[in-house]
Amino acid sequence: MQFSMKSLFDRIQEAKQCVGKNVQLFVIHLWICALVGFSITLISLGYSHSACYLNMSPAHLFNLHFAFNASIFIGSVFHSNLSRRLPIKHVISISIFLILTCFGALPNANHFMIFCTIFVIFGTCLGILISAITTSFCILFRISTYILVHIFHFINALGSVIVVFLYQATPSEHQNSCAEKRNPVIHNGPHIPSLEKFYMNPAFRADYIYYITAILNIPLFFLVLRSNFNSSLTASISIRRVDEENSNCQSLTTTSDVHSLKLVLLCSIVACIANIMYTLFPFLVLTQPGSSIFYYQIFAVFFTWGRITAIFVADYMAPYFLLGVSIFGCGVGVCAISSEQFLIGSMVFGFFLSPLLPALITYINQGLSLKYTNTFTLLSGHCSGYSIFPLLLTLTTTSNSRLFIAFNFVSIVILVIILVSILSLHAQIERMQASQSGLNLFVSRFLSGESLLKRTRSIRPLISRLRPNSYRRFANRRGMTPRSPSPNPSPIQADEMTHLMSISPAPPSTLLIPTRV
Repeated sequence: MQFSMKSLFDRIQEAKQCVGKNVQLFVIHLWICALVGFSITLISLGYSHSACYLNMSPAHLFNLHFAFNASIFIGSVFHSNLSRRLPIKHVISISIFLILTCFGALPNANHFMIFCTIFVIFGTCLGILISAITTSFCILFRISTYILVHIFHFINALGSVIVVFLYQATPSEHQNSCAEKRNPVIHNGPHIPSLEKFYMNPAFRADYIYYITAILNIPLFFLVLRSNFNSSLTASISIRRVDEENSNCQSLTTTSDVHSLKLVLLCSIVACIANIMYTLFPFLVLTQPGSSIFYYQIFAVFFTWGRITAIFVADYMAPYFLLGVSIFGCGVGVCAISSEQFLIGSMVFGFFLSPLLPALITYINQGLSLKYTNTFTLLSGHCSGYSIFPLLLTLTTTSNSRLFIAFNFVSIVILVIILVSILSLHAQIERMQASQSGLNLFVSRFLSGESLLKRTRSIRPLISRLRPNSYRRFANRRGMTPRSPSPNPSPIQADEMTHLMSISPAPPSTLLIPTRV
């Protein structure tokens, strides 16, 4: 699919017209997206608060947060099956109701099993909402530009950055006394010091935050109940199917389908690694000597600014090119952090990490024009990072701080290798679908080594044709009758010219199939 370059004003007008058709649904999606970002960050950073109010061992507290993060992944996987059996409106409304109930029940939980049950329900509902609203947003508000998708993810980052500023670098007197009460507790199991360095500002109370969040989101629950989710999604899906059939942008061969599936799986791995790097960053910074939560706040601010910037520049580059720029910038940020330049590293790393997930979603949905069900796979891979990163938290100690930085270096190298594979598969799909764009195809072939491979394939037949008697074999393949050489070549007769002109050229479809030599 090719998009004509439009000015910023034209793109804003197109987005405004698309949003004007479903203003209520647009507000619902942004509201839910902010709620999801706010909730995940609030629970993930609330480890020290839980340790302060619960007389539990560090092993039990670690299990609580692992159950919460693993439930997010389970919810995202479960949504793909749940959406086939229940209307999307009921799925979203039930999930919001359970999340608000969990917010109200958290301040009153005083037992490990109660806390664990609340966290599992909380995480499962958040995972369902991540998959549900992202997929429905891509279906309902699909236009020829990427501006709406990046606005959607900017709101998610905005919800997260609000939570970060509820915490401070030093503990309050209440938290110090609470830590003294926990000293007699037997410290068995994994003990993660960096998790206990998030101190809530004494001007805020966690239980009040839970209650206020639940009360402020009650109108969202009733707004979802009164919305027309089902009819709007059905109409959008049917329109998209007609557009895809008319433009013939779906893959037509089994080989192309296999390549598309490989692309989706590779993009899912990239989303998983990016999510792990994002969720691990605050604990990575706090393991470094002399660091504080200030660097995480800087990271969150520049992460939000990165998504604001992507709103204006994403349409001027292909999604896979934006993906490459993001990976390169993350590598620069990791290098700065490894050299103990925490301020610069936090800014660069947060700014360039932010467009990764939106670029992957636009690449799958609009760059490749695949079915919307492939978004489920991408988001499941993204949410799998939540279940993996708690296992890596055991490395977040001062003695293993350099090892933890090495993990980020390895992640960047893996992302580069996967990006090269994505570009190679993308070039093959474009050849098979005969939808080649000159500049995009040149960039993808240049970065993936496809141009070198093509030159090698074109040189080999030329060399084979220069061998003795090779012309005889080549003429037989073309249906021509070889002639014996004579010292006095005769001009081509009229009947021979007619025979040569009557040979029909190869059909265009066969020219798109790569030839193995």
